[in-house]
Amino acid sequence: MSDARRAASRLRRDLRGTHDHEGRARLAPDRVLTTLHAVTGEPETAVALLAEVWSAVPADTDQAWLHRLCDVGTELALVLPTSLLLAAAFRRAAQSLRAHGLLRLAAVQGMRELAIHRLRDDDPDATAAALHDLADTYRAQGRPHKVIDCADETLETYHLHHHPIGIAHTLARLGTLMIEVGRHDSAVGYLTRADKAFEHMPDTTGRAECLVLLGRALWLSGNQTTAHRAFNRALALAIRLDTTTAQRVRHLVEEARQPDFDDPAGHGEANTDFPFSPDDR
Repeated sequence: MSDARRAASRLRRDLRGTHDHEGRARLAPDRVLTTLHAVTGEPETAVALLAEVWSAVPADTDQAWLHRLCDVGTELALVLPTSLLLAAAFRRAAQSLRAHGLLRLAAVQGMRELAIHRLRDDDPDATAAALHDLADTYRAQGRPHKVIDCADETLETYHLHHHPIGIAHTLARLGTLMIEVGRHDSAVGYLTRADKAFEHMPDTTGRAECLVLLGRALWLSGNQTTAHRAFNRALALAIRLDTTTAQRVRHLVEEARQPDFDDPAGHGEANTDFPFSPDDR
């Protein structure tokens, strides 16, 4: 084993096993970058270390150093463009950067993770998970159109891979997003398609939850009669669910049937579930 690999092994061991008084792994910035650069000739070793480092970044880390750490990942992507471990490192980077409020940089890391799964094109669930995490960053930025774009690409991915379960759940997800942004007719369309997709699979919970959402979308679009039909269908399915899930479905229906249940967005305005911000750092 080379000296560089030994140094990387020691650092990974230290990051996993040594913690400060707040329970965080101690991170010596200079040591981390020096060790990473020393093993760039052995990219698999560098990627394994990078993934470990991103899991141990404390909240008070210098932002300039975080940018330099991102640069290491960028260099490694040129050598290992389809590495699943590097994709995991990018995911951890995005999550850490979101916690630091560096949302633009988090989005870049999320896109790099997504690029790996697009290139591999062998696991639609992995691609969907990458898109979902990227959507979390866009949501934090207050960019609902980008969140919806992620869901659209997820749906396209599942269609290309002939993945009916993924298609059904993503249609329901798109319906939920349409409700959030006040596009109730579009929500009804997506959720109706989702309901039909759930007809052909044994996911009773997924279909019941979809019907509750469909009822909500219909209610908000002014079609209360059809909304009640959707709610009743959801309640009929709840009988076949476990006690906890059935109770949750009943609670959702009861909540939606209250006389004062209304569009939180003001009948068509985008609601506050998306925190619009003038600063999408």
